[in-house]
Amino acid sequence: MSTVKERDKIHFFDTSELKETAGIRERCNSAFLEKELREAFPGEVFKVSAVCVNESGSYKRKAGAIIKLVARVVLGIRTHIKGLPAYCEVCIEHKTGAVDEHIIVWVPLAWNNRFAGTAGGGTVTGGRGHITRPNNTGRGLQLPIAVINGFAAATTDAGNHAGGNDWALDRATRALNWDLIENWISRSTHNMTLFGKAVTEILHGRPIQYSYLHGGSGGGRQSMVEAQEYPEDYNGIWATCPAIYWPQFVIAGFWPIAVMNREKHVLTLDKIKAFASAVHKSVGGKEAFYRRDTRVEFDPATLIGQKCKGGRITEKDADVMRAIWDGPRRANGERLWFAFWPGVTFWQKWLPIASYYYPAFQKKPKPFPVAPSFGRWTLQDPDKTFDDILPDELEALYDKTLSVFEKAKADNTDLRPFAAAGGRLMIDHGTEDPLIPPDGTLHYYQQMCETVGGKAKADAFCRLYFTPGDGHGNCATSGPGLTEADGMRALMDWVENGKAPGALRVVHVDRKSGDTIREGLREPV
Repeated sequence: MSTVKERDKIHFFDTSELKETAGIRERCNSAFLEKELREAFPGEVFKVSAVCVNESGSYKRKAGAIIKLVARVVLGIRTHIKGLPAYCEVCIEHKTGAVDEHIIVWVPLAWNNRFAGTAGGGTVTGGRGHITRPNNTGRGLQLPIAVINGFAAATTDAGNHAGGNDWALDRATRALNWDLIENWISRSTHNMTLFGKAVTEILHGRPIQYSYLHGGSGGGRQSMVEAQEYPEDYNGIWATCPAIYWPQFVIAGFWPIAVMNREKHVLTLDKIKAFASAVHKSVGGKEAFYRRDTRVEFDPATLIGQKCKGGRITEKDADVMRAIWDGPRRANGERLWFAFWPGVTFWQKWLPIASYYYPAFQKKPKPFPVAPSFGRWTLQDPDKTFDDILPDELEALYDKTLSVFEKAKADNTDLRPFAAAGGRLMIDHGTEDPLIPPDGTLHYYQQMCETVGGKAKADAFCRLYFTPGDGHGNCATSGPGLTEADGMRALMDWVENGKAPGALRVVHVDRKSGDTIREGLREPV
């Protein structure tokens, strides 16, 4: 029996027979690359800012002590990476409008003839901050896991050097920076792909055979946009919990707060836990609930009068819970967007990594930080707060956001050009995602099937895996999800050997120990 923990099973391509390309070390220099790239991209404004060979076997990202602590303890991300092959790092500064986007390319000296595009999360497309230690139970390609498997790979910050979520709005002028926004929406991921491929082929002196892209959440949105807008960039794309319909679900995320404000009643952490627990019991307990892939209908009024840790459940508690589970609606009753399912944990205590969270030392919850930032973009008001937002204000903000950021929706369901180019697409979304309602992904898939002429035609190039209990792009929530290695093997087998994926292995691990709790197989929708 293997003693290797699932998170460390990061190899999905056999690199044992790869040999270093002759002359690559000599070609790994700024002057040569600058000359070759100028021939490849005439008219583009860019410079090769740094080139080096790293054969130390490790990479250590520069970060302050506090940032390192938060990354490791809260997000489970480690910045000191070991076990890397020798590779050439190429840094490019490319001008898009008035903005310089930074592109980083890692090219292993012994290469498998494949290229991997990487992505970011939230409103960040990638960059130096997304170079993290490989983890097989966290879905999404990054530079280290790519080069460990013999791929050349690239990442870009899209010109967002400040980080955070408020970068699109100039505090002094209140103007939106549309160069940065266009970069975030789609342009920079495409540019990263073009430059990354060119650098790889220049260094190795031979063409790329296959190219892949895999991102989750905001990176899943990037992945879907590549299939929608640049159908010839990648042979295989994998989008995990994709943040498609971005304006809709982000602004709809204010709904729980707006309901509590309208009712002038805070649904406490203990009471919402009691409602979730009752949903689980109604279907046979937590284990049974986290094996379901359909919504459970539950009347919160059945708990009125019952005691829980937070006191007795009141009629007001039940009314607020019912409205939150029902999801955002207009004043006329028309649905705005999808809700989280009853029983799903879409809130957090203290940590802002859910649709909303309960801050320490404060009774009233707050929304996921991306929602206020994006609301400020829409209103072009850097000081706007939404703590007291009401449903009618949410409705107005929703409509204005869709108008201003129409191009950010990532909702183009016509994937026929991608299919015609020979592209293959995998999508996965867990039912226990606390940030993005999975019904949005299911809705996209159903609409896409209609657009391309039916499910049979969609099946020729696309697979959707809907994973019960699985969380936001990881295998450590409440049920098993796809691992990075299993998913990449399946996608590569489909692209390179024509073997369409069927039932794939899914794994649930303990968040702290990394021990495997449960594994099984999951069929596509």
